[in-house]
Amino acid sequence: MNNFSKEISLQDVAGITNLSPQSFCRFFKNRTKKSFVQFLNEVRIGHACKRLTEEDWSIAEIAYSCGFKNLSNFNRFFKEIVGKTPKEYKNELRIKED
Repeated sequence: MNNFSKEISLQDVAGITNLSPQSFCRFFKNRTKKSFVQFLNEVRIGHACKRLTEEDWSIAEIAYSCGFKNLSNFNRFFKEIVGKTPKEYKNELRIKED
């Protein structure tokens, strides 16, 4: 949880748990009902939502600070998880503040 904004490889995480990547994925999915990548993306998007509400950074700055290397991936995952684009989310926040 403390390293979500850094590059995290499945091999590194599996190595920490002394499991093979396949065994780690199976173990993780059995416990969380989500793949490791899906869980990591949800954590990153959750943090991005928090930053969008608290900070006046650009969407690109927030995406990169949350561990996404590609803005289009960030936008796609954000819409998939939140149900709207980051821009729509940020605009709704501004309307609610007014």
